[in-house]
This record gives sequence, structure tokens and C-alpha cells, in this order.
Amino acid sequence: MNSLYSYLIVLHIAGGTAGLISGSIAASVQKGNAAHRLSGKIFFLGMLAASLSALIISWLPDHHNVFLFAVGGFTFYMITTGYRIVFLKRFAKQDAKPFTAIDYSLFFFGLSFGIVLLVMGIDAVIGGNTFGVVPGVFGLVCMNYARMDYQLISGKEPVKTAWMTNHITRMMGAMIASYTAFLVVNVHIQQQWILWLLPTVVGSILISKFLKKFTPR
Repeated sequence: MNSLYSYLIVLHIAGGTAGLISGSIAASVQKGNAAHRLSGKIFFLGMLAASLSALIISWLPDHHNVFLFAVGGFTFYMITTGYRIVFLKRFAKQDAKPFTAIDYSLFFFGLSFGIVLLVMGIDAVIGGNTFGVVPGVFGLVCMNYARMDYQLISGKEPVKTAWMTNHITRMMGAMIASYTAFLVVNVHIQQQWILWLLPTVVGSILISKFLKKFTPR
């Protein structure tokens, strides 16, 4: 078990490091050019490795960690749907509803994971643990994005008009969650709440800026 944990923690650190660096590059360069596409692919693969390893580690004996579980699942959902929507946009040119089993599976994962986190958060808060607010918030956000997935899958919102908004908010959402986890784990200051809020504040400003610039009115 220790060897498995050691392997997973190395994979988690390597994937997270590659993802955060490449994600920062993707967010700062010209959107749609070669540098953006390459760094975006590295970001996806890095965050995919980091999130999956986090989910497994969080359930290993002696390593149970609600925060790691919440961030891992949330990041996995954001990164996969945020990356997948780019392909759906391309497929939508030939088919207005280009959805496959992959998309339905991601929808059900986001919805069920959100419900699990919300229940965990409520149970923790009722038990007197205020940290339950964290998984509860992650759960609500997951459920909201699952609602957006349903809007796409059901045809209530066309992919061609919604793909950019979904791509930006989900990829940046994964970035926010990852930076928050990195700061909380590695930086120790007296005002710890700053580390929880700073990535969200900066990320929200960037999301607003990108949406205003790249999405249709």
C-alpha cells in the first residue's frame, strides 16, 4: 500500500505541477494559436493525472481526505467537460446533437458527485464541522455545471453558441481549484482564509475578462 501511495503522490505532484504551469501559459497567450493549443493539451493531461490520483489517494487507508476528494473530483469533472466541449463544437458542424456515451457519463458523474459532496458537506456542518462548507460549495457548483450539461444534451442550448462559455469557465474553474489546493497545502500563513479566496478572486476576474472578449453578446 505504501508503494502505491508513493507512486500516486509522485504522479499527483508531477501532473499538478505540469498542469499549473501549462495552464498559466494557456491563459496568458493568444487564444487559439499553437502555443495555446499545446499548453492546453498539457494542462488537460496534467490535471487529469493529478485529479485521478487525488481521488484514489483520498480513499487509501490512513490517507482519507475530504478536501482532496472534493478537489480531485471537481477538477476531473471541470477538466474533462471543458476539454470535451471543444470536440463537440467541431462535431456539431455535421450534427446538431453530437453527444455520445462519453458526454452522458460525464453528465451523470458531475450530477452524482455534486450530490455526494453536498450531502457530505451538510452532514459535516450538522455534526459541528464548519469545514463541511467546502465540499458543500464544490457540490453545488458541480450540480450547476451538470445542469448546464443537461441544457446542451437535451438540445435546449446549441453547442455552437455555448461551447466557448463552457470551455472558458470550466478550464478556469479547474485552474482555480488547483491553485487553491496548491496554496492551502504548501503555504502556511496566519490569515489562511486569504489562500482560500485569492485564487477565486483572481480567477473570477480573468473569467469575466475572457468571457467579455471571446463570447458572443
